[in-house]
Amino acid sequence: MPKGLYTRNGIYWARFKIKGVEYRESLRTRSEAKAERNLKALKEKIAAQVYFGEGGPTAWPDAVISWSQKGPRALGIKLTTFNRYLVSFIQLRPWLDDKDVHQIDVKLLKKIVADRQKQGVSNATVRRDLTAISSVLAHCVDLDWLEENPAKMIDRSRFKEDRTPIILPREESMALVFAIAGRFMDMAEFSLETGMREEEVASLEHDRIDRKRMSATLEATKNGEPREVPLSARALEILDRQPRHFKHSWCFWRANGERFQNIASQFYAKTGRVARKAAQEGKDFRRFRFHDLRHLFAVRYLRERRGSLYDLQHVLGHSSVQTTEGYLKHLKPDEKLAAMHGVAQNPAQVQRSE
Repeated sequence: MPKGLYTRNGIYWARFKIKGVEYRESLRTRSEAKAERNLKALKEKIAAQVYFGEGGPTAWPDAVISWSQKGPRALGIKLTTFNRYLVSFIQLRPWLDDKDVHQIDVKLLKKIVADRQKQGVSNATVRRDLTAISSVLAHCVDLDWLEENPAKMIDRSRFKEDRTPIILPREESMALVFAIAGRFMDMAEFSLETGMREEEVASLEHDRIDRKRMSATLEATKNGEPREVPLSARALEILDRQPRHFKHSWCFWRANGERFQNIASQFYAKTGRVARKAAQEGKDFRRFRFHDLRHLFAVRYLRERRGSLYDLQHVLGHSSVQTTEGYLKHLKPDEKLAAMHGVAQNPAQVQRSE
């Protein structure tokens, strides 16, 4: 007799335990094969009720929605972190969208890590993906949808942040990309003029611009600390040509007035189209990232002696000057000396007009 089955007057009955509670129920069949199928279905049904309530297990997409409805403040994370997690959830859909939260275990998480590494993503991205998943699963534990958070069993400290070498975009390649018209490319050019990060420029609002001081106050920063950055004459020109939306106050916005999202991936798609067209026309083109515009701004800042290395540290919002020192490799000896000792061309900010 198969385990979990017994008979009464030729009728098969089920007998099993879940969480120490014994269940007995008639399977209403004299066929052993059918009884085994009915037993399996019955055990799954009762287990779902015991572990997940009458509604059954919670799907991962529903868990993400519930998590997001709490908002960053209730979750104890910054808005910028919250938005980065949302990007991770989009990228992780192939692995998680068809799963219930109780199906997400250490084995699946390790597979996600392995697959993401094969895709060539950085350790920082892998670590962020795991942290984002862990945040949702912790939310599920709080709501008794899960007994424990399996993401806690993955040692995220193993994924050390790997510094991508700073490779500056080539002028001819930039010319092909910036030939594309539109507010998105205006935003990219503005980043090149100011050194702002993707999130900083995408979340910039008009009332954060001080035209008298030629500066912008950034609030959606990486470390959560507001900072003021200088604006060149060219940067102000870019802002001046942006139409104001009647409802929203973003400096750079999409057709519906909402701010741009997923900046890096959108820019990557645009450079991909440029690369294909350049190949067809026999032109040399080297792809680059949106973030590389920030690198180019930093190197130009020091080459043109607009300020010292420590001035640049403040403009870029680096928590440590050691990060800023990475740009010294792109300077000539005299430029490096000026950067280290704060020798500027003049006390005022050099305004680029080209």
